[in-house]
Amino acid sequence: MKNTLKQGLPLFAISLNMRAGLILIGPLLPILKKEYGISVFTESVLAATPLLCFSLSAILMRSISRLGNTNRIISYAITVLTLSLFLRTTFDIASILIFSISLGISVAVLNYMLPVWVKENNTGNAGLLTGIYAAVMGSCAAISLAITAPLAEMTSYSWRLAMLPWFIIGALTALWWWIKIPSTSMTQVVESKESFWANPLFKDGSAWSITIFFGLLNMIHYASATWLPTILLTKGFTLVNAGILVAVATLVGSLLSLAVPHFASKQRDFRLILVVFSIFLAVSFFAISLDTGMSLWIWVILGNIGVYVTFSIALFLVVFRTSDVTKTKSLSIMMQSVGYIMATLSPIVLGMFFNVTDNWSQALYFIIALAGIQVLVALKAGSHQKI
Repeated sequence: MKNTLKQGLPLFAISLNMRAGLILIGPLLPILKKEYGISVFTESVLAATPLLCFSLSAILMRSISRLGNTNRIISYAITVLTLSLFLRTTFDIASILIFSISLGISVAVLNYMLPVWVKENNTGNAGLLTGIYAAVMGSCAAISLAITAPLAEMTSYSWRLAMLPWFIIGALTALWWWIKIPSTSMTQVVESKESFWANPLFKDGSAWSITIFFGLLNMIHYASATWLPTILLTKGFTLVNAGILVAVATLVGSLLSLAVPHFASKQRDFRLILVVFSIFLAVSFFAISLDTGMSLWIWVILGNIGVYVTFSIALFLVVFRTSDVTKTKSLSIMMQSVGYIMATLSPIVLGMFFNVTDNWSQALYFIIALAGIQVLVALKAGSHQKI
């Protein structure tokens, strides 16, 4: 295990910054709305833009993968991510929107390449590696949620200061990869010349079940991550306290996700665990829609446990259910292109439901319905059959 952890350090370093820089937009929305007078629709677009880039970038991922081997492409991506985090602070709303595009593209490349990196560097502990890097992503997202509002309110730099820590982390990680990580991968894979649209897994029902499950999960995750701080404000929380609650819930869910893929990988399939935690999601968000006060801590934490445990397993399914590296790449491309197109819609749709109902509790029924569908899809996605 010690060797596995040492081997995974480059992966874990990248995971520090793959969600934090994206998810901090949620706590900033009330500040941006107050400062610039933007509408609910504009807030939704700011949150959804990186997700749209995830999906559109995946369509081009076969071409991107020919730019170099796995290690070098990851180095390029973390560099673009770091520059984007800095450049988002250079102007006002325009800079957030423009450089959210390049940020989304870079994270999309990393989303695609990290499962491939795990497959190429597999030491028999793919579940452990996947669990750790998913937990690191979630833990740093939790830290981001906790410190964003206090940093934004600390000085006259306002929301710009909240992005500074993640730029520093990204810069250090990029330097490490360029200096320390070999420019060649452990294994060299001959890339298929076929286009995205010729992906053979588009005809595979099991691949579609994993893709749709991933899409539903990310619809829930990004809709709630975008709007939950705002929803908690309507239930009597301050912006700082709302950020702390979501941060604690994210951290708890992330820590639990650390071990789940490792232990679940010893089972024949994942159907039971995916169904159980999908039900967690439905029940938790139903309770959030009804409840107020301190009991919301329980339901928000349970909801994030459902999100992060199922997310870590969804990542591992890409490795677990494919028979070789080529199919891992094909499934990763398919899952992220279609899955993030689905996820792009959810912050906008949830915002539209609020505009129609003028009630966040009723708008949350959208997330509850997604979780119910996810329960059904999990019965197929969690199968043990290889693709």
